[in-house]
Amino acid sequence: MSRSVSKGVGTSSQDMLDVIDEFQRALSNFVLSSGALAIKTAGSALAKTASALKYLIDGQMYSLAAGDMAALAGTVTNAKFNVFVFSVDASGNLYTQMGTEGATLGAVVWPTIADTRAVIGFVIINPTGTGNFVGGTTPLDDATVVPNAVYVNTPFPFLPSIVSL
Repeated sequence: MSRSVSKGVGTSSQDMLDVIDEFQRALSNFVLSSGALAIKTAGSALAKTASALKYLIDGQMYSLAAGDMAALAGTVTNAKFNVFVFSVDASGNLYTQMGTEGATLGAVVWPTIADTRAVIGFVIINPTGTGNFVGGTTPLDDATVVPNAVYVNTPFPFLPSIVSL
């Protein structure tokens, strides 16, 4: 996705404050330490954080114990790419959101993450076996579907939606 500006750019002080507010919100929520994303256990359809992590929401620090991520939901078509993004809010609620699949990794469209959450990381899925990857059902290490799950931790401000303001 290339960068774009969808908002009209005005000349008033309020227009500038609105743009600055969007950047400030996006940069105020992030993970400070890696959660060490991994498969829950061999043969599982769930991901987990293998270590506790610290994160900021609106500049306030919170802790999250190691544990299971919210379940994956959605299907990734064989030979396509997609991402499942894991995030957390100030109350410690976990979320998993699926992007929109693409024929290449670069063609994947990231989900919009609420500006009240910090992104823990994501898993890239690219099934190259005999079928589709079905979130919540297909094990992340399935030998038939071959999901090619790649776990990426984001212990820094991760802002996939910042490319379009």
